[in-house]
Amino acid sequence: MEVKLTILGCGSAAPSLLRANTAQILEIAGKMILIDCGEGTQWQLLKQKISAFKIDHIFISHLHGDHYLGLPGLLNTMALYGREKPLHIFGPKGLKKLLFYNFKQSEVYPSYTVVVTEINTKTARKVLEENELHVTAIPLEHRVPCYGYHFELKHQSYKINKLKCDEAGLGISAIKEFKKGMDYINDGVTYKQIDFTTDYRANLTYTFITDTLYMPHLASIFPNTNILYHESTYLNILLNKAIATFHSTAAQAAEMAKLCNADLLILGHFSSRYEVTNELLDEALPIFPSTELAEDGKVFTLNN
Repeated sequence: MEVKLTILGCGSAAPSLLRANTAQILEIAGKMILIDCGEGTQWQLLKQKISAFKIDHIFISHLHGDHYLGLPGLLNTMALYGREKPLHIFGPKGLKKLLFYNFKQSEVYPSYTVVVTEINTKTARKVLEENELHVTAIPLEHRVPCYGYHFELKHQSYKINKLKCDEAGLGISAIKEFKKGMDYINDGVTYKQIDFTTDYRANLTYTFITDTLYMPHLASIFPNTNILYHESTYLNILLNKAIATFHSTAAQAAEMAKLCNADLLILGHFSSRYEVTNELLDEALPIFPSTELAEDGKVFTLNN
């Protein structure tokens, strides 16, 4: 069981040759999810050799250009090349109107079904529950309606009691059935799956928090998250600027990671003023030692 996160872009609004606008690919529960879709996301997908046709769901945090302007072009490209698989998009109120206006004005209509679920909530709310995948939208505090997302892989499997299988003379055929949760029948004899396995449940979680004021009370929504991506647009010396623009600092991101007992904090959404982001890492590490910097193309994996 693995969760894989690929950073496509970790910059903020102002264009930079150093990093692209916000976009990420999350591979979880057999699904490929695009989180935000800033301008140039298609190019970033190509660079990372990730097929847009494999994307199952898209989650947009808010309707500022550096987080969604790449979406109309991406959807049009999918139509141009004949995508057939339905695409599910989640985002704030107004997203559907923007997308379908683009289809109408460009006269490029999807060759596939586009299902847009608009989010309009002031409290955390589960927006997707699909087999093992559960996604919760988290209202943030920005200049426009903005949501973070908490992704949870709720995995149930069975650990095989090898000793009991050996004692019963059961081989690989029986083990395969037991792992499926099925009993094994051989020569009229039924071997109960429950007698040869123990139930095993594991949750893997990823939390995406972008453009927002520091909101420490949110930590209770995603306690003990495995990976927290938190925007860190500025150093704490520019705290007043962060507050004025409804953003957070690297120190505040580290405080949030500590509050929610994260295993790993990823800093991202860097202001273009920082050609080198090591300063932001240096600010966060004394507060939360398990911190890494986002970089375009960087991959993070989580296993259980």
